[in-house]
Amino acid sequence: MKTLADHELGDAQQHPNRLNFALVIDQVDQLRNSVMTVLREHGWLAHGVSRAEQAFGILPHIPYNLIVLGPGLAGLGAVDFVRILRNSRQWQTIHLVVINNAESAEWEDQAAESGAVLARGSMWQDDLVGFLAGEKEDCGLREYAGTRS
Repeated sequence: MKTLADHELGDAQQHPNRLNFALVIDQVDQLRNSVMTVLREHGWLAHGVSRAEQAFGILPHIPYNLIVLGPGLAGLGAVDFVRILRNSRQWQTIHLVVINNAESAEWEDQAAESGAVLARGSMWQDDLVGFLAGEKEDCGLREYAGTRS
């Protein structure tokens, strides 16, 4: 199974004719704004919402390439949100990164089943920048497809 780094999602400068849209979801304004800033610095058109439920009103109107979910989601959690998108014909191709603060193997197993890519909570910025640059080997992102790295 391909990882996100295998897909052509890198900096917008690498693909000047393609717009890259990203949605950032987290209830904590500071983290949400920080992630949006990093994405924008790398040429992405990014905006955010505080609750995963709010995304469902936006998704039909904007062709997102990437959704970044923070660890502090109120209401619908990250794993459930990812499962909904993966089970949806129109949204299953959106790449999903979940910032993971959990130390729970059970949580990681749930993420594995959902098909999300996890960024380390303490290193999310390095992991996200590595992902955006397509440096699979150098970033801490892990794709959960039934195997652990």
